[in-house]
Amino acid sequence: MKKRLVLRSVVRMALLIGAIGMLSHAVVGSGYAAGTNYPAKPIPFVVPYAPGGGTDIMVRVIDRVGAQLKVFPRPLVIENKSGGSGVVGKSYAKSKPADGYTITCADDSSTVVDLFGNAPWPYNDFTYIAKLNRDYQMIVVRADSPYKTLKDLVAAAKAQPKTVKIAGTGVSQIDVLHVAMFEKASGVKFNYIGFDSGGQVITNLLGGHVDAAIANPGEAYEQMRAGKVRSLGVSSEKRLGFDSAVFKDVPTWKEAGVNLSLSQWRGVAGPKGMAKEQVDWLIDALKKITESKEWHEQYLNKFLQVGVFVAGADMQKEAEEEYAVYKTIMEGAGLLKKK
Repeated sequence: MKKRLVLRSVVRMALLIGAIGMLSHAVVGSGYAAGTNYPAKPIPFVVPYAPGGGTDIMVRVIDRVGAQLKVFPRPLVIENKSGGSGVVGKSYAKSKPADGYTITCADDSSTVVDLFGNAPWPYNDFTYIAKLNRDYQMIVVRADSPYKTLKDLVAAAKAQPKTVKIAGTGVSQIDVLHVAMFEKASGVKFNYIGFDSGGQVITNLLGGHVDAAIANPGEAYEQMRAGKVRSLGVSSEKRLGFDSAVFKDVPTWKEAGVNLSLSQWRGVAGPKGMAKEQVDWLIDALKKITESKEWHEQYLNKFLQVGVFVAGADMQKEAEEEYAVYKTIMEGAGLLKKK
């Protein structure tokens, strides 16, 4: 009788071990754990800008596609904390433990607000995770504008310095720097007027309050499609390859006579000091999302973005190189705050 009881106990233990092994294999195969228990709870993603903006859209698509592909075991907890050109939200995220359970946006705005002297932390005081997209700038005018080409606009700005009004987002933001770079490359001086959002920029352009605007393709697309706005040129190296016919005749700035190309980018970062295992897990998860057709359909194609993927140390290196370039440009333009 005792032998039978022992045998039954051995069989039960073997079955239990087998079941545990199958469960472990299933969890690892799903991409959730990869040998660790991270993430064991939902991950908050602090969006340092208002709902409905470019970064907010990107994060919500990450969350949706991550759920569709079963990359994340649980939905992200998205928190919008806007203000100070992203400084408020990023500062909040930086105040949290570097335990992998708070992530936020990485972008070139961190570099710019640092150089403008408007950030309480250095631009690189984050754990870099992955850069995900690249966005370009266009110079746009109303459809009835007398400026038919970029050369027309440049000629007018040269003839009467600081009289041609150009709108952009913010006064200590990337648009200010990009306009300064355009001015240096073309030898002009605009009268820059900053607004709170890309939507306000286009509204004031249409209302005749400014002569031109610097805007991302996604910001100007609907008004271009409606025939109310024309693009005089785009800052990319090559013409935009989007399917929409509204971009097919838009020249690059270089083609239009201004020897300059530039872009802005968005990605993901966390508080300084995150563990390598957590960073690697997040990099792997984001790579799976950005390589999917769902990402291309729901984000890149829909919102006119160019996909990139640069992770970890390579991303940090690119940010440091960008900082050096932007610092030199801002020094030359008199925009760098003396410390």
